Amino acid sequence: MKKNIGNYARHARFWDWSGQDRTEENEYWLKHAGKYGKNVLIPMCAWGETGAYMARRGFSVTAFDITPEMIAEGRKRFGDVPGLRLYEGDVTDFRFDIPPVDFCFSMDFEALDTIEDVKKAFGCIHHHLRVGGCLVIKPWCPPKETGSWPLETYWPQKQVYPGMKVWKTGSGHNDAQTRRRYISQTFYMEYEDGRVESFDNSFCAQCYTREEWLSALRLCGFEVVREHGGLRQKMSFSAGDTIEAIKIT
Repeated sequence: MKKNIGNYARHARFWDWSGQDRTEENEYWLKHAGKYGKNVLIPMCAWGETGAYMARRGFSVTAFDITPEMIAEGRKRFGDVPGLRLYEGDVTDFRFDIPPVDFCFSMDFEALDTIEDVKKAFGCIHHHLRVGGCLVIKPWCPPKETGSWPLETYWPQKQVYPGMKVWKTGSGHNDAQTRRRYISQTFYMEYEDGRVESFDNSFCAQCYTREEWLSALRLCGFEVVREHGGLRQKMSFSAGDTIEAIKIT
């Protein structure tokens, strides 16, 4: 997998920098997964925070990420949660010795550089799902126009690190021809003695059309059963569309 994920190794320590309460997001996935069963797979999980939330409520969760530092931080925070397994793994090439999975979800397939990588990921997920198991993805829509947005400063909802103030700046560019969104960020840490450190965290999102997503799912043994347009618009964490597919073969 070619990584479009930025400086996640450095970012791992600060993954919760925003101070955002993710209960609403976690409850959404908990309830949706519960319609299919208790065995859950979460690719590209970062720390595995949502997986830990679900495991604490009786689910058996396998969560993995390609960034070793993310998994190390997740194990530090959630390693004692029964029912949670955190692994390092590439979403385009993974095999875990786990029971058949009932439910899988990911918000991050835009990190995959080509539609062939997407198909490889779907194939690996298909291998782990039971027949009738569900995969939910949240695709990014391709940009309609080429253009840039200016540098902005982003502050957390609350400061969460004792003795340290953090914030981000960011700008971006949409390329309608390549269907890529380029996002350039800098993360800042200010200590009590006035010292300021920073690191860059730039990445790009490769967007695919609806037809490409649906074709890739069908080719990999899935049947699309539902498309949610703005399903979660009332939810604070992330409005947008999702595609829900069932393993049929």
